[in-house]
Amino acid sequence: LYHFCRSQLKKFVEKKKNKKKNNKKLSELIAFSFCRNWFHIIIEYSWRRILLIFAGGFLVSWCLFGILYYIIIKTTGNEEVRISSFFRYMTDACPMAVVLLCSQLITGVLLQTLLTGLVIAKVLRPKKRRQEIRFSTKAVIGPSENDSSQPTLMIRVADMQNNLYLAESHVRLYMVRMGINKLGQRQIIDMKDMNVGYDDGWDRILLLWPMIIKHEINEDSPLYGFTRETLAEGAFELVMTLEGIVEATGMTFQARTSFLPEEIKWGYRFAPMVLMNEKTHQYEAHYSLFEKVEPADGFVKVDEVEENSDNSLTVQKGCSINDVLA
Repeated sequence: LYHFCRSQLKKFVEKKKNKKKNNKKLSELIAFSFCRNWFHIIIEYSWRRILLIFAGGFLVSWCLFGILYYIIIKTTGNEEVRISSFFRYMTDACPMAVVLLCSQLITGVLLQTLLTGLVIAKVLRPKKRRQEIRFSTKAVIGPSENDSSQPTLMIRVADMQNNLYLAESHVRLYMVRMGINKLGQRQIIDMKDMNVGYDDGWDRILLLWPMIIKHEINEDSPLYGFTRETLAEGAFELVMTLEGIVEATGMTFQARTSFLPEEIKWGYRFAPMVLMNEKTHQYEAHYSLFEKVEPADGFVKVDEVEENSDNSLTVQKGCSINDVLA
């Protein structure tokens, strides 16, 4: 049943794209939310819908005011206009038409501002920027560089954009635990924050070259107490987020990925990929080695750690839930 669920259900957070979770019986709330936050909701639409709204807004406005002018003509019978050599305009003989013209001008300016702002906001959205952030498809647990006896969870991340750098980029790592309740339903039990160097500032990274995000597995870690065997049977998912500010626009974006227990390799470390070119005396990032891992020689296994730790998972094995809010 466990393997069947893992193969049928989607991950909590997809690696390539992040879908919203399925909301049941929320049609009224969604309609209410759209009325209050319609501008930001429309920005999430595709370009086809955005351009359709842009063109349709002006066409509907012109048709609406054309119908109103036609109604005024038919009800008053006043079609008088004054024509000179260079322009024509309404006279004060029909004040209703003058009022309607002023309303049309105000509405046109407001409509043009909103629709133009909508297109500009869509262009400036950093959605495509987060797609240029690359995470390793596997996480590894191996020895720390400072202490070979200290097991460390490591995830590699890189910014594939060479010109548009990120400002104030920082990462966070969470463990989402799943289990089965008394009714036999799979549910999320809790979510724990995993320290990736908050105290020392290692969570704030400079992505000028590929970096390795590290989480030391100590007594305060949610992974403490796991062994090579129990890790593969774990009922959890690691969710990693990277937030940054696009330097060109000043807008914030967030990239996400996740790792199931079978996507964590025990006793490995990432192979070096930023190497010195002896001919040019410059460091070069070899992205062909981005996913390459190598066995960690002399790694002191965590199998020796007490298996009955208070922080170890005791829930039943579960599948990752369908999706999460983007």
